[in-house]
Amino acid sequence: MQQPNQIIQILHLEDNALDAELIQDRLELDGMRCSIRLTMNRDEFASALASGSWDIVLCDYNIPGYDGSSALQLVRKHFPAIPVIMLSSSLSEEEAVKCLHMGASDYLLKQSLTRLPSAISRAMDQAKTALQKEQAEQRFRALLEFAPDAMVIVDSDGTIALLNSQAERLFGYERRELLGKPLSVLIPERFRASHRAHVDRYHAAPTHKSMRAGFELIALRKDGSEMAADISLSPLETLDGTLTISMIRDITERRKLEANQMRAQRMETIGGFAGNIAHDLNNALSPVLMSLELLRLQYPESSDLVEMIESGTRRGAEMLRQLLVFSKGSFVESKPVDPARLIEDLRMVLSKSFPSNINLRLKVDEDIPRVMGDSTQIHQVLMNLCLNARDAMPDGGVLTVAAECVDIDASYASIVPNASRGRHVVFRVSDSGSGIEPQVLDRIFEPFFSTKPQGKGTGLGLSIVVGIVKSHRGFINAYSSPGAGSTFAVYIPTSVSDESDSIDPIAVESSLRGDGETVLVVDDVAGILGAAGSVLEALNFRPVLASDGISGLDRVDEIGSDLAVVITDIHMPGMDGRNFVAKLRERRPDVGIIVMSGNLEEEIVDEFKSMGVTTFLGKPFTQDKLTAALRSAIVK
Repeated sequence: MQQPNQIIQILHLEDNALDAELIQDRLELDGMRCSIRLTMNRDEFASALASGSWDIVLCDYNIPGYDGSSALQLVRKHFPAIPVIMLSSSLSEEEAVKCLHMGASDYLLKQSLTRLPSAISRAMDQAKTALQKEQAEQRFRALLEFAPDAMVIVDSDGTIALLNSQAERLFGYERRELLGKPLSVLIPERFRASHRAHVDRYHAAPTHKSMRAGFELIALRKDGSEMAADISLSPLETLDGTLTISMIRDITERRKLEANQMRAQRMETIGGFAGNIAHDLNNALSPVLMSLELLRLQYPESSDLVEMIESGTRRGAEMLRQLLVFSKGSFVESKPVDPARLIEDLRMVLSKSFPSNINLRLKVDEDIPRVMGDSTQIHQVLMNLCLNARDAMPDGGVLTVAAECVDIDASYASIVPNASRGRHVVFRVSDSGSGIEPQVLDRIFEPFFSTKPQGKGTGLGLSIVVGIVKSHRGFINAYSSPGAGSTFAVYIPTSVSDESDSIDPIAVESSLRGDGETVLVVDDVAGILGAAGSVLEALNFRPVLASDGISGLDRVDEIGSDLAVVITDIHMPGMDGRNFVAKLRERRPDVGIIVMSGNLEEEIVDEFKSMGVTTFLGKPFTQDKLTAALRSAIVK
């Protein structure tokens, strides 16, 4: 509809001046205010089309040397928003349909122009509506791209109609690979029925067109890996009907944190329960042990029986003592303990008692500080871990015991049960054995849980280790995967610290200051990403974060030549650190690379060195060590 005071700008292609005059008279007779530019051949039309701002094009279908369909194609190619009405003295029905399929808004016969004014108004209204729809779609697509979570939009048949770049990165697909595919391709087959049930319940609700529905499910990436996902469904009303927006968030890390918290609570509950039982049973066994000597004197002929009872009772008492250590920790008379001396004592014992097919490697940082605690108990912890490592390598292998000083910051302490902020010495005991299955790794610190054959162990060894470490105000982490060996890291504070003694990574001054260089950090642990980002910002670098190797490569492409250094973890889902560094070298052979891990074994370091990596960080790293690594990587 023509707006008040609006003058409609019309471009008219017509080789007959009389016909052009009749069309103009028809529009003026109808009261339509127009400004008409008449062109009579191809060159004039193309020149006017490019130089003017037109509301509508009227096009004669039959122009000598230039047919109307060619003119229509020209308008559609360069100015698709301008409506076109085809005019002809003799336009067959087949030709008219062809014009409509090519994008014409309407067609009229010159012998019947009474409908022309209304056809122009309708064509302009349709063009305005289409433009508004396109602008709305553009705004919606822009909002979709700025959304922090993966967004997948499906139609009523469950077919993917739209998705954002976050969804591409989360699932590892390119957009074109998912458009038009059923949403079920993003769900493992065993969970598709339950997902369908969730969706059906959502659509069956009387108010589903205005409600949101949320649930948790396992999602499937392109590479076949699975992740825990929080899915929220909400409606989207469009001219084509109601679509469903699926907002998808990876909650794998949240699940890990919840599992750690649950394990810590379970261990605390088991510890209290075991401690109470141990205390009562110990009281019950004490008079038995005290009475055995009397029985031996009164019944000398039964001395063998008495010794058997005594042996069993003493074994039971020892197990109870271990339970008490596990549940409540043992008394620690804190004295300065030299980690280097501990490792040297360990060398003397292990070199004489371990089989020759186990290659023993011991490493201690220079000027390592002393810890406060009981040297005998810490020695017991390390010895227990070394014995377990020996048992994990029946055919021989490499046993590495290392000690270094680290600073635990608030971010790392918040994601590790029993961890505290401040300076620690970390003792790492690593083996090259077959590794530990994830379901077993989650239970190894539980009392009475053992993977050894029946009769070969009590299942209290690692529980005792936990009790001793806790009594020293420390904590322990285990890293392992099948076929990759195991590493146990024991953290003991260098002194009893409080909040005032802890290290604030943002407050510490450093000799290295960045100049806004971009540093990419790739790690699947959100807490480590956050901590690294805070330190890098404090050092005046621009941190960019990625949660796995696939998204890390995407970030590399986005950053381009501004990328100065890449810091990457080794063990990550999807694409691990090895494959990430290999692909990174193909794309950016010049960029500095820092590899970090909680288990930097010599073989792993050698493998990365073969790819040109010379800088490594052990987790958790201090700000000073990060600074030194950055200095090394940037110089190179």
